[in-house]
Amino acid sequence: MNNNSQPRHALKKPMVASSALLALGLLTACGGNGAAAPAASTSAQADAEVQALLPEELKKGGTIEIAVDSAYPPMDFMQGDKMVGIEPEMWTAAGELMGLQVKPTTVAFDAIVPALQSQRYQASFAGFWITEERTKAVDMVSFFQSGSQYLVRTDDSKGPIDSFADLCGRSVALQSGSYEMTYAEDAGKECEAAGKPAVEIQGYKTQDQATLAVTSGRADTTGMGAVVAGYVAQQSNGKLKTAGKVFHNVEGGIALPKGSKLSAAFQKAFTKLMGNGKYDEIFAKWGLESAKITESKAHTS
Repeated sequence: MNNNSQPRHALKKPMVASSALLALGLLTACGGNGAAAPAASTSAQADAEVQALLPEELKKGGTIEIAVDSAYPPMDFMQGDKMVGIEPEMWTAAGELMGLQVKPTTVAFDAIVPALQSQRYQASFAGFWITEERTKAVDMVSFFQSGSQYLVRTDDSKGPIDSFADLCGRSVALQSGSYEMTYAEDAGKECEAAGKPAVEIQGYKTQDQATLAVTSGRADTTGMGAVVAGYVAQQSNGKLKTAGKVFHNVEGGIALPKGSKLSAAFQKAFTKLMGNGKYDEIFAKWGLESAKITESKAHTS
């Protein structure tokens, strides 16, 4: 698998160009500076224990530049010119505890890990699954749990997708750079080896483009993190349904450059948010209590 792959994110095929947006009214962000999003500021909410873990140059305030995926509802997505979702609220709350400004920039998902490796950004909130392979490339800090789940049109009659083996003979729209794509490719090889129909994989730049491919009839199904699948189905006005159970459960979180001095500060901030009720409040607001975890862990080996 490729280190740049994500979960929920899961594919590695040529991107299919599309200017259409998911018919949920969710707009993607564009361009260099990123879209308007919550930004934390130095305030009385700053926590001394969290601030003590910051690198010296940030202990008296400053700005953290983060890479984000602004088309992955309800983790992060655009409402007009404002970015909303679980992750904007989490980075805002964490930034407040650190006493820092948080500056988000929208970056193509499959370009985020290379950007962190080159130190272009100090962290990334992009619905990342935490995997052994990925932690060889970047440091990660957990704050949610997820797994694979697939969506189909409501009139689909091909049966449930309870594992990657159930993808045989289906056309699958997936986000480029995600682990879903890598797993689908592996499943396709196994299907062919077993004499079953292959998996037809379509790669798209964003998840909303992949979802649109299903609603418009260009693909049979799309896979994503379970934290997103249920929400997208609910928001589809009856066009989509979940195709089966959640499988391949994993923890998810943020990514940072290898050896980042911010990993410990983020872990402490997430722990504080879990303890003061803010974490519960954020996940309840977006109807994702099932995605909560009880302990934030840093994966920095």
